[in-house]
Amino acid sequence: MAKEEIARQHKGGRRDLFDIFATGLTVFLGLIFFFPLYWAVIGALKDPAELHLIPPTWFPRKVRWENFVEVGQVIPFYRYVGNTAIITILGMVGGIVSASLVGYGFSSFRFRGRNFWFTVLLATMILPGEVTLIPTYMIFHYLGWVNTYKPLIVPNYFGGGAFSVFLFRQFFASIPKELNDAAKIDGCEPFRYYLQILMPLSTPVIITLCILWFQYLWNDLMGPLIYISDSSKYTISVGLLALRTSIAGAVGRRGKPTEHLLMAGSVIAMIPSLVIFFTLQRYFIRGVIMTGIKS
Repeated sequence: MAKEEIARQHKGGRRDLFDIFATGLTVFLGLIFFFPLYWAVIGALKDPAELHLIPPTWFPRKVRWENFVEVGQVIPFYRYVGNTAIITILGMVGGIVSASLVGYGFSSFRFRGRNFWFTVLLATMILPGEVTLIPTYMIFHYLGWVNTYKPLIVPNYFGGGAFSVFLFRQFFASIPKELNDAAKIDGCEPFRYYLQILMPLSTPVIITLCILWFQYLWNDLMGPLIYISDSSKYTISVGLLALRTSIAGAVGRRGKPTEHLLMAGSVIAMIPSLVIFFTLQRYFIRGVIMTGIKS
């Protein structure tokens, strides 16, 4: 008994050491990943000259809240925020609705080649977007959609992407078949079953995809950069790129620094993503876990 007690204490001591090491490593990595965010925030609040001091200051000597106002005076930044919001909301709604319909079809209806076409759909995730970039641009050019928001919004209403379909299909497949049978007995049609039963149950998956779609559309640079040429239609990402590369036109020609404005714009751009993620992360984790469960 004494040997068993000593072994138990020894095992408990090793577990405590592992917990301390894991906690310390987590805190260390958290600080590393948090540092760029902290540097961006304090840079957005600094005077331009203070950004180039060596050694650097770790807190602004004078907090300049006016940087967030000035970035909207140098470029129409807050118009870009509105443009981005329109693309993000419309694209997110289209992607989720269409992906849920396709996922419902793959999970609830039996038709010839169902598994084959689902495999083909998943295989498209391997294909880099750059491969289809030129053909896609040519299609939108012939349709007359270049320099409009249609190429950034309309494609999301035709399937919503393979990953979104996969999440919905996996979740719908995990719902007991008896629920569908009971709905049929009560006279519930397939679309009504999808709309009134499946979709309310799919809240974790919907929230998960809302986070992913928002992050993708809100921060997308490639799409707007290719299809939008009118500066009044720029999104946040393209606007910040213009601010960085051209030094904001007239301000750059006067030789005034704009790094603090770039920092301010970046902080404003990241706020919605951070708020949405930290507000909904509980549902995000639950949605990812539930889509991997199959009855």
